[in-house]
Amino acid sequence: MDVKSIDDEWDSYFLMQHHGAPTRLLDWSDGALIAMHFAVRNKPTPPKSGSIIYVLDPYWLGKLSRRHPDRRDAEKRWKEYWSKHRDDLDQDEWERLYLPSDEDDAKDPFLKTPATPMLWDSPHVTRRVAAQRSRFMIFGTDPSWLVKIERERDSRLVSITIPKGSINRIRQELQDAGVSESVIYPDLDGLGRELKQTWEARR
Repeated sequence: MDVKSIDDEWDSYFLMQHHGAPTRLLDWSDGALIAMHFAVRNKPTPPKSGSIIYVLDPYWLGKLSRRHPDRRDAEKRWKEYWSKHRDDLDQDEWERLYLPSDEDDAKDPFLKTPATPMLWDSPHVTRRVAAQRSRFMIFGTDPSWLVKIERERDSRLVSITIPKGSINRIRQELQDAGVSESVIYPDLDGLGRELKQTWEARR
């Protein structure tokens, strides 16, 4: 398998996430106002509850992930597997352990999916991914990993609560700032939802 085909597999996985298919990807944004938009966009009018935004230090999280023993074990296993398949695989493509595997690969102990997640700065393969300033976290086999590190004393992952009484005002201020549904979703579906939201807000 060459590098191009590996890239195609990842691109397909990211596209699955952005179009509603189930994946192990957690989609973050490096845009604060975009994150705010997602936190308030689906609330009814008037809102019945508040929202929560999670903020993290990506450099801290990347360092934590790279130094984790599980990450080092995954890289070691991949090198051992690669040494037996040099003609078909790239030595540096250990991240393939996070891709969905077929039945045969799933049984191979060298190709076991890591427990810890991996941060991934994907190329912006569609207008939607670019508009949302997307960054990705690809979960391993431990779905509660983020919850555990948030509880640690030196954690740089924190939550911010948005009271329900502020949501309508925030939605309007975001729209005034140019952060709206048609900008986040630059297609006809996004425009249609924005028109519907504007109509509902004026009823």
